Amino acid sequence: MPLNPKLYQELQEKRSAEHRAAERDRQWAMVRSGLACLVWAVLGLVCYAFAFHTTDAGMAEIFKWGAYVITYGGVAFTLLRAYRKGEARGDW
Repeated sequence: MPLNPKLYQELQEKRSAEHRAAERDRQWAMVRSGLACLVWAVLGLVCYAFAFHTTDAGMAEIFKWGAYVITYGGVAFTLLRAYRKGEARGDW
């Protein structure tokens, strides 16, 4: 039994609006994740700059490894969080 054309049109419009909203949410989540990765990279560079400007070699090593932990740990955490939220939303 075929659907009523008016009902079919309403269903198409509703699903189209839902799809646009879901795509908008996905795109903003990816933009936020990218910006968060850039923030982690900048924080790591700031910490690494302290390693260059200190006169104590021991403190320089601490700042250098701290910068690695901040940068790589922050980016990895952000990407993992974005993946898990995308899974929960049904993006992939």
